[in-house]
Amino acid sequence: MKRRVRSLLATATGVAVLFGGSGLTATGAYASQHALTTAQDSGPDFMGDVSANAYVPVQGEAGAVVTLKLRDPMTVRKVTGVIAAPGKPARPVTFDFKREAVVTGKWTIGEHDPAGRWKLTVSVVRQTTRTNDFTVRVAGKQRITSASVAPDPVPLVRGKDVKVSVETTVEGSGMVSAKLVSDRGGQYYDLGNLALEPGGYHRGTAYFGDDSTAGAWTLEIYATRGGEVLKGVAPFTVRAAAQGVSGKTRARVTIGAAEKVKKGRYFRVYGKAYRGAEPYVSKRLKVHFKAKGTRTYKLVAFVRTNRSGKYTKSFKAGTDGYFRVTSPGTRSTRAALSPQRLVDVR
Repeated sequence: MKRRVRSLLATATGVAVLFGGSGLTATGAYASQHALTTAQDSGPDFMGDVSANAYVPVQGEAGAVVTLKLRDPMTVRKVTGVIAAPGKPARPVTFDFKREAVVTGKWTIGEHDPAGRWKLTVSVVRQTTRTNDFTVRVAGKQRITSASVAPDPVPLVRGKDVKVSVETTVEGSGMVSAKLVSDRGGQYYDLGNLALEPGGYHRGTAYFGDDSTAGAWTLEIYATRGGEVLKGVAPFTVRAAAQGVSGKTRARVTIGAAEKVKKGRYFRVYGKAYRGAEPYVSKRLKVHFKAKGTRTYKLVAFVRTNRSGKYTKSFKAGTDGYFRVTSPGTRSTRAALSPQRLVDVR
């Protein structure tokens, strides 16, 4: 069932509750702009597109960056600039000019600044000074607009693992992850990176064993953009198994992989499997992959743990997507599902 999501912003100094609105918010911005006007008869001061990473933070200030490419940088003496939000006075942009073609400018955006089209004016000093105007698109605040757990309540079943699905809608975040946490403390399920699927939904899955803590639980959503982490929470309930607990040993699988990989390069998916608190030795695991924007995982490899419970498998980077690793259950040991791990192929 859908729940209204409470909105929190985690900062270096603690957590601040944000009031107003029906949920959380998120928008990452990486836009490509073109010059509106250029230099005169001797050719333009800049070449190609202008790129910007700029967004309005939920709280406080956020750094924004614009990148441009100079023509004939050795003839340039100085680069300065200002930028103006709609209806606001211009503020300085600091450029790191070092007589190189690529230059970056930095400025700050506050929580009360507007999103939209900002006017960037860059002055280039050669033998004379000329100005160049650009449009920079600044994205709005992050928002987590909905979050749900299904089924709710979660009915535990003796001797079986119950599938629990998480779904959230988020605007503008670079990364979205989730946890399912018992309000009584001690027990949680880490879903890792939620998968972005058709329709703009971020989804993930966990499997609750019959020994999961009954009672009140909380879905925690974390939306990340730049250095800003937005946290949304929604309650749900877990019901104890009618026939009691089977007594199977718990299993757990961790997962790791590079966050960004160049296309065609090889990278490793790795981690460790546990049976109870001990390494799960010589256990055959399944590695699954789902391309970003699709709904279905596919089995792509098997891998066996070593005497320390560790596993590793190499893959060739082809497309963005999510990995997860499963440990099949036995008569005495529960099945286990790793968190999802996103690999961004560049």
